Amino acid sequence: MNLKLILFLLLSLLILAGCDDDDGAKNPVKIEWKALGLDGKTVNQMQLHNNNLYIATNSGLYKYKVGAAAGSFKLLGFDAKNVQAVEVIDDKHLIASLYDKLGNKAPAFYITEDAGDTWSPAPQFGGNAPEPVLDFAIRPDNPDIWYAAGLGVIAKSEDAGQTWEPIWGSWGAVATGVSVVTVNPNGDNEIWAGGQGAIENGYLLRSDNETVWDLWDDLADNPSTVKEITFGEKGPNHVLVGFEGALVETEDGGTTWNTLIDSEQHKFFFGICTSKSNANTFYVGGWLKTADPQPLVLHITTDGGQTFKDEGYASEPYGGIWDMVIINDAASRKDILYLGLDKGGIYEVTIPTDALAK
Repeated sequence: MNLKLILFLLLSLLILAGCDDDDGAKNPVKIEWKALGLDGKTVNQMQLHNNNLYIATNSGLYKYKVGAAAGSFKLLGFDAKNVQAVEVIDDKHLIASLYDKLGNKAPAFYITEDAGDTWSPAPQFGGNAPEPVLDFAIRPDNPDIWYAAGLGVIAKSEDAGQTWEPIWGSWGAVATGVSVVTVNPNGDNEIWAGGQGAIENGYLLRSDNETVWDLWDDLADNPSTVKEITFGEKGPNHVLVGFEGALVETEDGGTTWNTLIDSEQHKFFFGICTSKSNANTFYVGGWLKTADPQPLVLHITTDGGQTFKDEGYASEPYGGIWDMVIINDAASRKDILYLGLDKGGIYEVTIPTDALAK
């Protein structure tokens, strides 16, 4: 065998070996975890709008441009104050709720119409005394119609927050709070909400007329509370609800319910994100009620919740997830998650959707 033939065979073997190394079936693309910053802060809530991530923390309101370098956060206001909730109406028009849980200052919410350069206090949310706003929602068909969740009330404003009227519950209630209020984008202005009552009883609410409400109080064992409501991809009546202790699902608007995760550790399921690539793929994050370090874990299903696979990141000691948002990048076949942690800041997690199917 001459030297040229030997060299040719060796080169061919090297090329084949290189192809094997790149074979996704043998070496699937791994999930990428990237710490973006805000370490030590607790993320109460996040909103994604026009590739900008707005982050309400226990020490200020921040903005991050998707794709920017780690640490590129802009403080929009309320430094060292607990920003409980944020709602983005457009790039310049934002609402922020401040809630001093120690009671040293009265709760209030503020409005900006210049992207956070200046903030104006809004009229009082509450009856005889101000109440904290724990969550906001805006009607998709009318940006002047706002909903806000208080301690034991859901209130509606038809004049962009100038006046409020309760549509469920009452002002001044003794309760932990209505932690979530949202409008179903697939329904005719259908309102969903949930939280915890005075005796640590978790409840879920739904109304399509803002007068008559469906109430579920037996979907998770008490003590419990609702922490997340997400509308899924299986149809217009697909709703996923994160409780303390359970993740539940309905595909018929609440007529029937399935428990997808029953947590023996009573994990709070704060984050639920659905993939546009597959109606049966969604991502779930949660938090264990402890001040101690805890692992950063994503629960991922590709079969509609029949089974879950846990993906973790061991390098983050404070991995409790308090909120999640998603960018579905169809062109690159990737789902990009942004995780807001309890004392762990913000993480970007890139998941190749093709790899999930392998």
